[in-house]
Amino acid sequence: MRLKNSVFSQNRQFVKNSRLYLVTFLLLACLLWNAQPTGAIIGAVEDGLIAYWSFDKDTVKIKTEAVDILSGLAAAVHGDPEAAPAGDCKVGECILFDGSVDRFLVEDSNPPTIDRDWEEITLECWVYINALDDSWNRIISLDDMPTNSAVASLYYDDDDNQHGFFVRAGGQSTVAAQDNVLEDIPLEEWLHLVGTYDGATVHYYVNGKQEKKYGMKGGKISKGGLLLGIGDRSDGCDCDTIQGYIDEFRIYDRVLSAAEVENNMNATGLDVSPSASKLSVTWGHIKSRRR
Repeated sequence: MRLKNSVFSQNRQFVKNSRLYLVTFLLLACLLWNAQPTGAIIGAVEDGLIAYWSFDKDTVKIKTEAVDILSGLAAAVHGDPEAAPAGDCKVGECILFDGSVDRFLVEDSNPPTIDRDWEEITLECWVYINALDDSWNRIISLDDMPTNSAVASLYYDDDDNQHGFFVRAGGQSTVAAQDNVLEDIPLEEWLHLVGTYDGATVHYYVNGKQEKKYGMKGGKISKGGLLLGIGDRSDGCDCDTIQGYIDEFRIYDRVLSAAEVENNMNATGLDVSPSASKLSVTWGHIKSRRR
């Protein structure tokens, strides 16, 4: 009888252990199945994305234009910026500006390709600054020159040792000496910069960390002939140009959350891989996936 009980006990323990091993195996299998492989693409946020200059080689004709891969809107080339190889850039290829006359200027089409009448806005890019030159340097500048009454700009000012996200709307504006980061922008390192504005509050992020949050109750950034400058002011004064690289420039028509900013800092493009030759297909995919 004891032998029977012992065998029965052993069989029951064997079954119990087998079930435990099976459950453990299935859990591990699920974890491995869902794990991101090394080098997997992390897609940038697509909800609210309305413009995206990747500056990858298939979207740039360095003597004439750089194309927004969502709308097909082209930035005209001024000066002689360089198309930098992937080894010098953050994601794919990028653009090197000389700090003298190099810049891109985006003038909207008629009828407009991008609606520039924003209740909310987010500007985002990667930048690598090589040198400072005692000036207000516009990394990205959206403004209505020459009146300069509707502005959203990622910029730095070496003369006053500061950098930040400058906004002007509805007769209100950023108070630079109070609302900016009051130190020189770091040199010779890639920086992920994001500025957001919802009509009442401005956020400025550097490498995923919120560096500034302040009130600026100017309401929406009205249309009024807004132009977009990349690497300089949009009026092309050749006085606020940057010396360095710009990569992965995006515009959203809404405010990104802190979690979305962090996601984009780790992104290596979009889930849909765009190219200049397949703009309509790419944009169709993205629009169908927006929330």
